[in-house]
Amino acid sequence: MLSKKTKGLFVEVNGFSCHVAAVTGMVPPFTIESVHEFARQNPEKLVSFLGGESSTRRNRYINAHCGIVPDSRFFRLHILESMAKAKDPEYFFQLLEEQFRVDSRSARFSVLSAQSGMPFDASKPLGSQKELLFCGAEAKELATFQDSLVESGVYPQSLQLSTLSSIAALKYYLQGKAIDAPVLLIEMARDSANLFILTREKIDLCRPVNFGFDAVLPVIQKELGLKDEASARNLFFSNTFDFREIGPRLLARFLKELNSSTGFYEVQTGQTIPFLYMTSLPETLEWIPEVIASELEIGLLDIDWEGWAADLGISFGDACSVADFGPSRFGLFSLFLNFQKLKDGSREEN
Repeated sequence: MLSKKTKGLFVEVNGFSCHVAAVTGMVPPFTIESVHEFARQNPEKLVSFLGGESSTRRNRYINAHCGIVPDSRFFRLHILESMAKAKDPEYFFQLLEEQFRVDSRSARFSVLSAQSGMPFDASKPLGSQKELLFCGAEAKELATFQDSLVESGVYPQSLQLSTLSSIAALKYYLQGKAIDAPVLLIEMARDSANLFILTREKIDLCRPVNFGFDAVLPVIQKELGLKDEASARNLFFSNTFDFREIGPRLLARFLKELNSSTGFYEVQTGQTIPFLYMTSLPETLEWIPEVIASELEIGLLDIDWEGWAADLGISFGDACSVADFGPSRFGLFSLFLNFQKLKDGSREEN
């Protein structure tokens, strides 16, 4: 049940869980009163959690900033060669259709600067926004997420792609810690993954990979002699078996893709990638980045959660602590950052 001090929520719905932070304000500085996790397949848990408080409120909805991870999400980098092309109203739509194979009629998308994250503006010079990030998802799936949140008693003041907020938050963190080295950021879901290589300055590489957690189930079934994939799935998510030893075989196809992408990047830029970070992982699967880091011979990025929270003006109430945050809740934490406020004075852009 929510505290009387709670003024709103931050909610992230990824492929596995619904993470909720009850807060004393919608813009930092604020206190996090409590942090909760509900299984994605049991939305009634969120309804029940909010219902205890909503019955005492005049308004049955609770304001929230929300991040979502839709299955249809897409992220593509593009180098813009001519501003004259971009001024054609059909240019970006054609690019989505012909080069990225995205149905522009059914998708909602934005075109952002890969450096600043600001929306593309055809009235500004080409040099400052030559490298672009296309991002979006199917309109129907976005509407489904929104309807589900509203039906649960959540009023989304904002609804954003959690992947995008995570990228922005990690870039901001690298700036704050003066980390110049590139980071391999991986977001993996059940049937797909997105790879990003980013620095404190910009996104350097963005690549979708047709590999998700479901791809390891036949391998688990074969390796362990299980009767079917359902048994493999139950074991995979149960946290009762240590998969580290057979992890390289489970992830062999994905590791091949990672080696290809990181190798290409290192050859093209002359830079090595020393850090890896994975978001949206259930805690039961936190062995995966350990296996990947070991196979790629790179380190895991260690987030200074306590220092970062203090820097943002975020404190913790009696019912939670900084220990409640880790890679599985990076997407939730990324929603706390108010980039407009930060841009206006909290920190100068490096």
